[in-house]
Formats: sequence, structure tokens, C-alpha cells
Amino acid sequence: MKNNTEEHADVFGLCLKAYQEGDKKAKITVRTDIAETDYLPADYLFRGFDEMPEHEKAALLETKGKVLDIGACAGSHSLYLQDKGFDVTALDISEGCCEVMQKRGIKKVVCKNIFDYNEQKFDTIFLLMNGIGMAGTLPELPRLLSHLKSLLNDGGQIVFDSSDLQYLYLEDDGSMNIPLGGRYYGELVYDISFHRQRSGKFNWFFADPYSVEDYAAQCGLKMEFIRAGEHYDYSARLTVE
Repeated sequence: MKNNTEEHADVFGLCLKAYQEGDKKAKITVRTDIAETDYLPADYLFRGFDEMPEHEKAALLETKGKVLDIGACAGSHSLYLQDKGFDVTALDISEGCCEVMQKRGIKKVVCKNIFDYNEQKFDTIFLLMNGIGMAGTLPELPRLLSHLKSLLNDGGQIVFDSSDLQYLYLEDDGSMNIPLGGRYYGELVYDISFHRQRSGKFNWFFADPYSVEDYAAQCGLKMEFIRAGEHYDYSARLTVE
């Protein structure tokens, strides 16, 4: 069968621009190597504070000082904080997402890979909607955290959320059948698409809090829980020890 899809580096940007331009049914098709095909509606990425899960709201309420929102996507977190009077820089690698954020009225938008950004320092750095997974694999997490640590002002904080995917391995009797050996169980290979455009395969991961705590300690960061969610999800902060 002929494959009618084409690879495109900015699937998120294409989808969010389509939504902003009137396609209110726009959605991203999400395929991974460990779960069934799922869909991410664009309108979820444009949601307001009241529509966010409780652990995400709790994270935003911990904001202080000058803010960097990494992987800002449609800018919902940045927009909320900007409206609250915070000085927010919204950063995303997607040119399409950055265009969307600018049209939504976010004042400071940076289109760049976080590893290439070192222009300023911040009091609060956000990695929400599992932004911590942008490290690719769990062993690569210290590289990301060390870079973010270098962007913190004295007394600053990195605030993130994630999920523990152990629930995917939950047996009927309540036991966990997590495979041993090989890669970390929260690591996935993604391939996302919008209409005929697809991303191609890339690595992302969800991290249990104890693994994050261990890797953060290697970087001189200590972890503190902010709030546990309803389904193995949580938000937490990292500060310099």
C-alpha cells in the first residue's frame, strides 16, 4: 500500500495554526511503540487555567519572579502568567507554535532549541505537560537539568510535571509486571502526524518521581513534590542544594 504521508519537522505548529485559523476539529494523531494510537485535540492545547488538571494548576500557582516557559506550545501557561503580571518568556522550537503564541498576544516569544538558549537567567523555569521528556531518554536527563540549572537566578526553581507509566504494567491482581533490563519503562518512541504530515520517529519519556529525584541529585538539585494527580501524574520543583 502506498504511504501518502510526508515527513514534516513541525507537526505541532501545523496543527495549532490550522486550529487558530478556524479548523476547530484539528487534532494530532499520536503513535507510540508501547500503546494504541491516540489523538491530541488542538483545543486541549488552547485551554484556560480552569480547564487544566489540578497538579498543573498547583504548579502554576508556585510561580515567582521572572519566568521561562519551555516547550510553551500554544502558550496557554505563558498567557495565564502574563495576564497575572509576570514577566514571561515563552520558548518553543516550533516556528508554527511561536507564530500562534505571538498572535495570542504573548509579548516575549523565543523560537529556539533550549540547549541553544543562554541569553538570560530566571527565577522560575517551567517544563509543563511533561516537558521534562524532551531530554529524549532518562539517562540524558542530567544534561537537560544541568543546562537549566545554569539559567537559574539565585534561589530560582525548575517546576515540572510528569507521569509514572507503571500503570501500563498493572496486572488484574494489583501487581506490576514491569519489564526488567533494556530501556527505562517510561521511554517511548513517538511518531505523530497531522493530516498527511508526520514527524518521523523521535524519543520522549515520562519519568517516575524517584528516578527524577536521583538524576537531579547528580546535578546538585533537590526535589520537592508540589501535588500528586489522580492517575500517577504529579508536579514537583527542583532547587539548587
